[in-house]
Amino acid sequence: MKLDRGSTLPLVIGLITLLLATIFITTELQTLLIQRANALSEARFAALYVAKQTSKIPPVVGLDYGPAVEGQLVGVSSITVVTQDGKTFEATVCETWHSPLGLHADTEVCDNAKARAIF
Repeated sequence: MKLDRGSTLPLVIGLITLLLATIFITTELQTLLIQRANALSEARFAALYVAKQTSKIPPVVGLDYGPAVEGQLVGVSSITVVTQDGKTFEATVCETWHSPLGLHADTEVCDNAKARAIF
């Protein structure tokens, strides 16, 4: 019989490398998904806020109501809230995603939502 002599050190180093790579990728992906969910939440708020504020007056079709919401939202890079039919407001909110580990460049994450005030 031959003796099995060798080191398990290369195996351990390989497994640790795979584990660290998985942790880094998961961290980056989770923060990006959280930022996108936050952008969706902010877009929903912006659309509902404008729909409620204009419920007593007829809205102007094609006018950007984004500046009216800017004071309510913090950390948002751009906001647009418009209506095409005078009833439904569509809000688009963009935020800047910063890579927590510094592996990627800063990226704009945008999402949109619609709201309609019914009274």
